[in-house]
Amino acid sequence: MTGVKWQPTVLMYHGFSHGYRTDDPYHLVVSDRNLDDQLGHLRTRGWTALDLDGYLTALDRRGLPGRSYLVTIDDALRSVAEVGAPVLARAGVPSILFTPPGLLGGTTRWLAEQPDEPILTSDQLRALSDDGMEMGVHGWDHATMKGMTDAELTRNTVDARAAVADATGVLPRAFAYPFGDYDERALAAVARAGYEVAFSVYDGRGRHAVPRVDVKPDDSVRAFRLKLIPRYRLVWRAAGVVRPVRRLLRTAAQRT
Repeated sequence: MTGVKWQPTVLMYHGFSHGYRTDDPYHLVVSDRNLDDQLGHLRTRGWTALDLDGYLTALDRRGLPGRSYLVTIDDALRSVAEVGAPVLARAGVPSILFTPPGLLGGTTRWLAEQPDEPILTSDQLRALSDDGMEMGVHGWDHATMKGMTDAELTRNTVDARAAVADATGVLPRAFAYPFGDYDERALAAVARAGYEVAFSVYDGRGRHAVPRVDVKPDDSVRAFRLKLIPRYRLVWRAAGVVRPVRRLLRTAAQRT
């Protein structure tokens, strides 16, 4: 893993809840207790929480803390304001919220088995921004950006950015691809729109497609530690069924 340890770990969350939710078919909703435990683990192990400015500095390899992480939150669900944001605030951990502005005040209609999860209203989004949460863009209406026309790409990058700025009074600097999906044209459109950084999920392509670690509601402490290992996904997949390699990963997790 030589050459990648300088990169901060980017954690990806979606929704939050008071207690564990059983009606969560996509495993997107992390309990307040788990979030608090995860942030506590990072704090006690000496990890530094970054805001977007700190993360951008890290990308340029300037003044990087040895262990650092960035919290990102996709979809702008109402539970971010009701549950997630208070936990983050108590822990003193900054975050970036990626919003699809065309769905503000609506629901997660893109999720076939979970279409009624409420999304923040414009007023709620503005309140979070006023409280210091960084705002990013998550496309216009959470449509995949693969295969979009030029007009669709403009709506999902330029127009969506302007809409979030209108709602919050702050021009977004970061973008997250819905579903983590992008192609060459989407990548170019995001860069052309002026975003300073953009995030994917699994596949990385430099500054405008940075991979992230997805945090799930049923992640054990061991699973969360594994996810803190630099590029754990690539190594875990490469390990396959080779048990000695996986044992080494588990040993490394105890040190994170």
